[in-house]
Amino acid sequence: MVRSGLHRTLRDTGRSYWAMVFVAALALNASGSGDRTVADARAALEKWVETKRLICKEQQDWRAEQALLGDHIDLVRRETEALKQTTEEVTSSIGEADQKLAESTAKIDELKTATAGLHERIGHLEADVLALLKRVPTPIAERVKPLSQRMPKPDIEIKMGLAERFQNVIGILNELNKFSREITITSEVREQPDGAKAEVTVIYIGLAGAYYANAVSGLAGIGRPGPEGWVWESRNGLAQAVSDAIAIQRNERPAAYVVLPGALQ
Repeated sequence: MVRSGLHRTLRDTGRSYWAMVFVAALALNASGSGDRTVADARAALEKWVETKRLICKEQQDWRAEQALLGDHIDLVRRETEALKQTTEEVTSSIGEADQKLAESTAKIDELKTATAGLHERIGHLEADVLALLKRVPTPIAERVKPLSQRMPKPDIEIKMGLAERFQNVIGILNELNKFSREITITSEVREQPDGAKAEVTVIYIGLAGAYYANAVSGLAGIGRPGPEGWVWESRNGLAQAVSDAIAIQRNERPAAYVVLPGALQ
C-alpha cells in the first residue's frame, strides 16, 4: 500500500512538473523570449512522452513475464509432486521386490538341501531296483526294459535329471506291482535237463512262482525266483495238470480244481 501510494505521488508530481514546464514554454513562447527556449521545452516534452511509453511497455512486459514465470513455477511444482509420488511408489516396489527375492532365495536354499537328499535317495532306489530286476521273470523284465536301460550305470557320468530318474524307478515299480497281482501266460523256450531246448507254455502266479508245460511232449516244470534269476525245475509228471490249469485260465475249459505242488515263495 505504501509503495503504491508513493508511486501515485511520484506520478502526480511528474505530471505537475511537466505540466508546469509545458505552461512555462507556452508563456515563453507567448512573451517572445525566443524560439530556442520553446524548442527545448518541446524536446523535453517529447522525451517525457517517450520515457512514459517505455515505462508502460516495460511494465506490460514485466507483467507478462511474471505470469509466465508463475505458470512455470506451478508446472515445476506439479512435476515435483508427481516425481515425489513416483519415487515413493518405486521405493515401495523395491522393498516388496527385495522381500520377495529374500523369500525366493530362502526357498531355493531349502530346495537345494532337499534335492541333495533326493539325489542320495534316488541312487539307493536305482541300485535296489536293478538288484530286484535280476530276480524277475523274463516277461516282466522285457516289459520294463525300455525304462531299466535308461537307468544310470555305475562309474558313468549321470546326465539325466532328478525328476526323470524318479520317473524311471516309479515306472518300473508300477509294472512290477501290476505283474505281481496278475496271472500271466506266455510262450517261452525252456532248457531241459538233457540240454535240449523245448517250447513250452508258462503260467506265472504273479512274481511268486510259475509252472510250465508242453502236453504234446509231456514236458512240465516249476519255476521260482532266485538271487540271480529264476530257477527252473523239471517236473514232467505235472504236464497234464499244468496244461489243464492253463486251459482253464484261457477259458478253453470249464472251471475246475487243479492240484499243483507248491511253487510259491
